[in-house]
Amino acid sequence: MLENRTWRHIVFWLCWVFGFTFIKSFGKPFAVYSGWFSYYVVTLPIFVSHTYLVAYVLIPRFFSRKFMPVFVILFLGLLYGFSVLELILSNEFIFQWFPTGSEITENYLNPANVIVSGLGNLYIVLVFLASRTVRDWFRASNQQKELQQEALKQQMEETMTKVQPLMLLYAIDHIEKMVERSSGDITKAIALTSELLSEVMMYHEEGQHWISREIELVKKLVSLVALFKGFMPDVEFFISGDPGDIELPPMILFSYIDLIFRRFDHCDLLPELNIEASGFSNMISIQVLKAASDWQDKHLDECMSTLSQLEKVYAAGVHITYEKNNYGCSVIIRNCSQTEVSATHSLPDDVHRMKATGD
Repeated sequence: MLENRTWRHIVFWLCWVFGFTFIKSFGKPFAVYSGWFSYYVVTLPIFVSHTYLVAYVLIPRFFSRKFMPVFVILFLGLLYGFSVLELILSNEFIFQWFPTGSEITENYLNPANVIVSGLGNLYIVLVFLASRTVRDWFRASNQQKELQQEALKQQMEETMTKVQPLMLLYAIDHIEKMVERSSGDITKAIALTSELLSEVMMYHEEGQHWISREIELVKKLVSLVALFKGFMPDVEFFISGDPGDIELPPMILFSYIDLIFRRFDHCDLLPELNIEASGFSNMISIQVLKAASDWQDKHLDECMSTLSQLEKVYAAGVHITYEKNNYGCSVIIRNCSQTEVSATHSLPDDVHRMKATGD
């Protein structure tokens, strides 16, 4: 970045030296061209110092309503001072040794000559400021376009996430395995995968995301996993109260169940899942029960790792509580507006649970 800026400044001053040398000596002998070239090269430090003091010191620090009188005084002082230096250098050195066609006057430091010379110096300052302003505007415009493209890219990625979630890769992998073993349920698995993805997209686009609608999607996911694994996962549901009172981010339940199934895909047995959606307490409770008596703590750690993934995605909108116990683990997902969060939330014994394949 610094090297690019340095090269831009070098190019600007080279263009200024050669450009004005050409203008001053156009149509004249080469000796005059050499004279003016020598003039601009020798006086270059004066113009550079004057320009940079105005552009990078005076304007940033004093160009405001509060310091405007100070700015005007310093600006005029710099203009007059550097004009005097330029006249002394050019008349006492350049014009006496190099042919430029300019006449040397005895009283070249009179105020009128200094002002005229200062207007020339001011022109260089204004050109430099204008080029820098145009460059900054162009760069800001490009940055805005880059931000817009980045936002568009983000939207596209989010859309692709909705259209092709990780469960799609999971489904494709299992469908390929079904093809290898010549399973008779390949057509049904493909159709159910397509149907589930379509409904997931439609659910994302819906204005109201009812938890009961999301549970139906989870049931179809359970049916799809049953085709892949060759047995029906033990998943039970219970809905209490009005599902419309549950204010949680869409697809949070679906995402967690999907993560559980993919996390335990390498296991012969899947954990039993008891899911309660309570409209009374505005929360979802999920019990992950051990699939066998020989389950080790590493299997529960799988649940914890799965929960960590979920928290990274939804932590801004929900409060998730996790607790291990003798039979497995319990997860409670509540809206962040809920101040009181229980450590565990067990399902009552006398409730009626709806099987995953039930109505």
